Amino acid sequence: MLKIKSILVMVALFSLTPVCSVVAAEMNEDAMRAYYAAWTNGDVDTILGYFSDDIVYADIPAGKRKSGKADVRVFVQKFVDNYAGVKLTPASITIGATSAAVEWVMSGGTGEEAWSVPGMCAFQLKGGLITSATDYWHKE
Repeated sequence: MLKIKSILVMVALFSLTPVCSVVAAEMNEDAMRAYYAAWTNGDVDTILGYFSDDIVYADIPAGKRKSGKADVRVFVQKFVDNYAGVKLTPASITIGATSAAVEWVMSGGTGEEAWSVPGMCAFQLKGGLITSATDYWHKE
């Protein structure tokens, strides 16, 4: 009986592994699109799943620089809370072995209230995770 319980526990643990892993062994275009979709959906936990524990996130026009997942979580949560309904759409994605660059458009509103802001993010990558993200966008 103990052997059967041990086997069931092992099967349960192995079946959970894919659910806990957000990013593949290497960053690719699909993963980067999913990362931006998580920003659009306001999914803080998924966004944080793309980052290494020692992530450094800088928003240059806003003058913000955060280090480590705990501080970056606060930054991401504040963005999600303040900009609910905003879309972040990648316009172009370039990915290398240890870095990536994404041109994006942030947009919101409808009709005469519609707006959009172009920007880009420079990423450093390691082991399929983002270790550094630096946003540049046009601040009016």
